[in-house]
Amino acid sequence: MSLNFFEERPKVAKRQQHKRIANKVVKKEKFKSIFERFIEHKQKQNLRPGTLNKFVIVYKSIEKYHATVSNRPLYLENITTDFISDYAYWLKFDCIKFEGHKYTPEHAQTPGMSDATVETRIINLKTFINWCMKENLIQVNPFDRYEGFKKDAQEIDILTREELNNLLKVAKSHSNKSFKQYRDYVLLHLLIDGMFRITEALTLAPSDIDHVNKSIIVRSNNAKSRKARTVPLSNKTYRLLVQLLEENEAFEGEVDDIIFLSLSGRMLSKNNVLRDLRKYAKEAKIEKRFYLHLIRHSAATHYLETGDIESLRKILGHSDLRTVLIYAHMADNTVQEKHANHGFFGKENITSRKRDNKRK
Repeated sequence: MSLNFFEERPKVAKRQQHKRIANKVVKKEKFKSIFERFIEHKQKQNLRPGTLNKFVIVYKSIEKYHATVSNRPLYLENITTDFISDYAYWLKFDCIKFEGHKYTPEHAQTPGMSDATVETRIINLKTFINWCMKENLIQVNPFDRYEGFKKDAQEIDILTREELNNLLKVAKSHSNKSFKQYRDYVLLHLLIDGMFRITEALTLAPSDIDHVNKSIIVRSNNAKSRKARTVPLSNKTYRLLVQLLEENEAFEGEVDDIIFLSLSGRMLSKNNVLRDLRKYAKEAKIEKRFYLHLIRHSAATHYLETGDIESLRKILGHSDLRTVLIYAHMADNTVQEKHANHGFFGKENITSRKRDNKRK
């Protein structure tokens, strides 16, 4: 029998200290919440709703694409170089245009976005990724290895001077039938003469007319560049605007403080303006695809045939001269004419000499 002390409980091995990870475990934040913070940041920069909506469209299309390839939540780390390339490919060939849009017929909801749309969405996604880099949300920019989306240069078929004149003639022939048609004629005259963006023209107020200098002041809050500018007018356009203001006085009750009023005294819709001007374009036998910005582009191109690029820049409201160069593409006949005059063998470079056609 042993005389050792009795143990009340059996011995247990000494517990070892738990090993812990040096860095804290951080719960991953979903792509949606980060994008919401990005949109909030852009709102603080006072971006306009149209610009903010473009970012929202990018977010929705990325979520939609991700749902086609995975049923897992989308995180920022999922936006890799390969993800961007596959996303661009999906936009170009598989994404349905106007899907679910209640005003677009089903036959128009076809797969594949235009090159310009794909490029725009990739650019806006890059803006978001650059913001993430500045916020230290990611360490490596996936766009560093992205080779880009190559698109064909778009050839813009402008309206000729004859086509613009025919369009004006048709609008003028209808202008004495009603207030609405006279208003549309004045608007068309202004768009051609001042080369305004349609939104700038539709938001003009009577006080924006400089009656002394016969010009229009585009306020900074209505200009795309957010910089005010003064646009000169021809005498005829100025007279038409003054007559339209007199017509506007026939409205009873409260109306919007703008020049181009709808029949209800409110601002015109761009879609309604496009619809009406397309009817005039069809009557003028214009077979080219007609859209509102085509008027500005055509008038600016014809301006460059005789005017200088710097004055055009000021009229159009571009801050960078390089942006104006997109209007520098000229009609073939203009190029041929300038080559005939200024080329090495052009009229202005011919040296008078007697021709000797005799062979020796």
